[in-house]
Amino acid sequence: MKKQFSRRHSALSESRAFSFGALALAVGVVVVLLRLVAPGVFVAVTAPMLSVSTRLNASVADAASGFVNTQALTRERDALVAENADLTRENTALTARVQDLTSLIGSATATTPVRGIAATVRMRPPESPYDTLVIDAGSADTVSAGDRVLAQGGVPLGTVVSVAAHTSRVQLFSAPTATTTAWVGPTREPIVLEGAGAGTFTAQVPKQTTITLGEAVFVPGAGIQPIGTVVHIDADPSAVMAALEIQPTVNPFSLTMVEVVPQGT
Repeated sequence: MKKQFSRRHSALSESRAFSFGALALAVGVVVVLLRLVAPGVFVAVTAPMLSVSTRLNASVADAASGFVNTQALTRERDALVAENADLTRENTALTARVQDLTSLIGSATATTPVRGIAATVRMRPPESPYDTLVIDAGSADTVSAGDRVLAQGGVPLGTVVSVAAHTSRVQLFSAPTATTTAWVGPTREPIVLEGAGAGTFTAQVPKQTTITLGEAVFVPGAGIQPIGTVVHIDADPSAVMAALEIQPTVNPFSLTMVEVVPQGT
């Protein structure tokens, strides 16, 4: 029974395949005859199909073109966004530099020229040795060893101790081995500042001194220039001298720019 069913199913399949083949052959013959015998009828019959095919191809081409254009616009947009971000960062850096320059040397005019050379601080502790700055101005910029280095407002920082073509090393007055003559208080009592490191100083004054906390400390230069403030007085009853602890007027390790002033200026 199963074998008979299989043979019937196979015969039916073969019959269907033959029918489809015959139908396809017949359609092909009709198309050929129409094209040979009645070309006008062939064109009339196939024109709508060709038109639909043409429109379909055009739609596919437009879609592909739109996809390509979208990709191009996306890439262009991304490039513009990146360029805008770069310009924003550059503008921020330039604005900060202008602010630092204005804070450092003020608004110089023809009647108030800048005395020295503005330089950027490239290295500071802990990148550079203790109480030492490295700046981006050197002999090519007329910087020489011994030149004075100032912070904004003319606050003294230290002196140039070594010079290369485009960089210089600045030793701060607060370096542990440095000593600087200075005055303290409204009476300008002379003292010797001794570097205590990290931008700070110490000094010795007679125990009977009238110096009080908050007194300003000055060093010689182009006029009297403030360098620090008395923050502690250690007056040991058994000692002859009192020890002053002095904090700097500006934090030398947060500076971004300094002014280098030639000796004798």
